[in-house]
Amino acid sequence: MDRLRILSLLVVCALAGCRENLVSAAEGELLVQPASLDFGRTFVGHRRPALIELRNTGRMGLDVTLEAGAPFDAPASVRLGGGERLEVELGVTATQLGVTEGAVLVSANGSTQTVPLRATAVEPPVCPTRDCHHATFDAVTGACEETVEADGATCGAGNQCISAGVCAAGVCVGRARDCDDGNACTADACDAATGCVHETVSCPLSLRRCEVPVCSPTTGCGLAPAADGVSCGANDCVTADVCISGQCVPRPAPDGSQCKPATSCRAPGVCRQQVCELPAPTQLQPAWRYSPDPGLTLAFLGHVDDRGNLYATESGPFVRNGNGVAEGAPFEDRTTVPIPTYLVSLTPTGRLRFKVPVTTDCSSCTYGLWYSIDSAGRRLFFNAKGETQARSTETGALLWSTVPSAGLPAYDLRSDGGAAFSTSAPMLVGTDGVGVPLIEGNSDHHSYLQVFDRATGVFRWQFHRKGHVYGSGVAAGGEFWTSSANCWAVAGEMARVDGSGQTQAVKFVQWIPSIYGQGRAIGTASGRLHSLDATLNLTDLSTMTGASAGARPLLAGDQLVLWDQGSLRSVNLATGVHAFNYRGVAGTAPDFELLRDGGVAWTAQIPDAGVLGAIDGRGEELVSCPLATPVDSATAIIGGRAYMQSSGDIVAYDVPGLDVEPSGWVTRHGSLQRGFGAR
Repeated sequence: MDRLRILSLLVVCALAGCRENLVSAAEGELLVQPASLDFGRTFVGHRRPALIELRNTGRMGLDVTLEAGAPFDAPASVRLGGGERLEVELGVTATQLGVTEGAVLVSANGSTQTVPLRATAVEPPVCPTRDCHHATFDAVTGACEETVEADGATCGAGNQCISAGVCAAGVCVGRARDCDDGNACTADACDAATGCVHETVSCPLSLRRCEVPVCSPTTGCGLAPAADGVSCGANDCVTADVCISGQCVPRPAPDGSQCKPATSCRAPGVCRQQVCELPAPTQLQPAWRYSPDPGLTLAFLGHVDDRGNLYATESGPFVRNGNGVAEGAPFEDRTTVPIPTYLVSLTPTGRLRFKVPVTTDCSSCTYGLWYSIDSAGRRLFFNAKGETQARSTETGALLWSTVPSAGLPAYDLRSDGGAAFSTSAPMLVGTDGVGVPLIEGNSDHHSYLQVFDRATGVFRWQFHRKGHVYGSGVAAGGEFWTSSANCWAVAGEMARVDGSGQTQAVKFVQWIPSIYGQGRAIGTASGRLHSLDATLNLTDLSTMTGASAGARPLLAGDQLVLWDQGSLRSVNLATGVHAFNYRGVAGTAPDFELLRDGGVAWTAQIPDAGVLGAIDGRGEELVSCPLATPVDSATAIIGGRAYMQSSGDIVAYDVPGLDVEPSGWVTRHGSLQRGFGAR
């Protein structure tokens, strides 16, 4: 009887009510489980195993044969004693992408059962190669596994930045290449693949109208008088403000003079018969785009270091079924399929610096990780699945890890008797500490800040309050400020703690701070904007700023910028002088960033795309460009480039002259390092 007739008879048997999954024989009865087998996610070219169970329910022995067609495999035969139960390994080695279906025929004494088989094949990731580490791909876990090369092994063959390299504790150590070109107008760095890199320095603009940035190869950035006739202000095509001998003076506007400067996406406006003819802006095209590997989800939340390197995550597809097990996993009551999450770093030009696995099965990681970046120490910190990790910003290598909740008492247990802890993004505290905020409990809470040494991960000190903390952040001096209150009480006890853990001031202040600067906090109390000084005394800013209760503030030094009721306003808190009131922000959900010259840049959403705009410290428009792609995340602007996530990719746009202010609360999440702190 051929196989097709066997299968047909089995179907007839099933329809006639034959006993499911059971093959009868005089010597015994064979039970096969499961009735069908899904291998779940597999990787092309890599064998993935799964188990079926054979059970002889009779007293006599059984000789069982198995037959599976490619790409599935099975052992040819097994022997089962009376009453014996045996797990048999099947396998699949997919050769092409997509869903593959087949069957294994399980036979004993002329009776056969068909077990349908199914697998979904994806491309395996390319394991990163780096000196002093050997990476292999594990098809079972779906992750690249690294081992460290022995000390003394030669390394650096493909590294253009070192010579005579040897491995030491997993790091390639050698003689560093000197990339200093003696030119103060270039930022010198070394790319391991290409060697020395010299990128032109972007010099900050001047607040003086008739000064222009210049760069000397010997002294670096400076300012010089603008050339005579250069526009320095308004030109209504009747009268034009122009620079003469370094001074901004009015002169009759000649026909053909420039009434609006050129931008990244628009030619200059020109006076024609005393009317300013302004060309329409063109759509700004990306300078580069980075896409995640197939099957992975990318999340970029605007994290960059002081050199403009980007940091993001890529995570595998994370789908859970009703049993809390990875979708498609075989024997779902026994095992799960680990889902990897990678830390990814890119250069300002879009080149991949590194991609390293940092955790698995982290469903929240698909939305991105909040980093605090210690640019000086070349370290970054993040939390994943209750663990705090410190990693090198040069290679992504793990420097140390800790569980910040370890050893903390549990006052309010879960219903199953376990402790309930949740963590928030790490903060850079003091000069060498990193703090991890935690909250414990289900309905009655305790809050903590656990502070660790940035270099070693050694525990330093702890801040503890009964109840909740609100508006926590780090001021420019590295101090931790927070407001706390017992559960269900009004927020009110404000505390200021220095970098060594010593409480400097405590006072009941019924408010919640929003941002921090140098020795001050800004926030809303009783529907009005207030400033809180280092002695924890409030000053009402509403009259000075004209702010509403919904104003969104940013702060650099004494410059307070507010996005309020559709306008951008800047006021100096020391003098009360208003620098600008700009109402030309286009689009919805704008994301703002303060610039070095006192100006503001932003991105916003418009239908099916985005828009990028900027004004200088006088409130005059620098750029207003429609973007070729939507804006899906926080935007980072540094060194003349704007970075954002769009439709699952990272895209970069060239915006010459725009550069983030490095100190202060200059984005909605704090400083350049996005560490919920001012720097």
